[in-house]
Amino acid sequence: MKKYTLLTLALLAVAAISMAQTASEPATAPAPAQAADAKAPAPPSDLLPSGSVLSADLSKSLDAKKAKEGDKIEAKTATDMLAHGQIVVPRNTKIVGHVTQAKPRSKESPDSMVGITFDRMLLKDGREVPLQLIVQAVARPLQLVSGLYGTSGANPSNAPANMPGPRTSMGNSSPGSGGGSGGMGSGPAYPPVSDPGAPGGGGDSAASNGATSTPLSPTSRGVVGIKGLSMDAPGPVAVLSSNTGNVHLDGGTQLILRVQ
Repeated sequence: MKKYTLLTLALLAVAAISMAQTASEPATAPAPAQAADAKAPAPPSDLLPSGSVLSADLSKSLDAKKAKEGDKIEAKTATDMLAHGQIVVPRNTKIVGHVTQAKPRSKESPDSMVGITFDRMLLKDGREVPLQLIVQAVARPLQLVSGLYGTSGANPSNAPANMPGPRTSMGNSSPGSGGGSGGMGSGPAYPPVSDPGAPGGGGDSAASNGATSTPLSPTSRGVVGIKGLSMDAPGPVAVLSSNTGNVHLDGGTQLILRVQ
């Protein structure tokens, strides 16, 4: 009987010690995922107020003969977007949209049109940020100019003086943003190259390749230097139309996109 009593007392003592150790253990540390979420940077949509301007280049060509409603379209930012001295949107960030409508030219209807809209941004860390963007301006690609001289560099040695240079970082141009001048630099000054779509455009090799004379600026509006093309963009959907042929935009076409 005494043995059973001693055994019971020993078991009760072990249980009491175990409970005391459990009560003295520190609280569980927060999960690493929660700590990472607390440090995650704010998405660009929080740092790009209405009126902010992005300079971008169309990634692939767009043609009214091939385009269909719902087709994906993509552009890449041509410059770093700055706000308060920091890069908010890095160069080459993808901006994605789609074709809203398309109408090719035909014998019965000699005009053509394509409607496009851009509605989200794909960040390099994998995040997708919704943005409502308005197409403010469209112009011919810039890279065609440097290609005329056998180089893609910013300052080709065999290019004539004053040829259009590359665009540089762009500040947040929205009122009161305090993020920069809102201007877009044009790099080294080069002489203008004739554009067949511009009034009085000549017939030199640059013109025949569809090169534009200068980069678009944050204040550019409408269609610049593309003969026969017009644009109506009262809201997120921009409708490009032509009454002389099928609407066609080359890959690399310059775009100025404004946050609505």
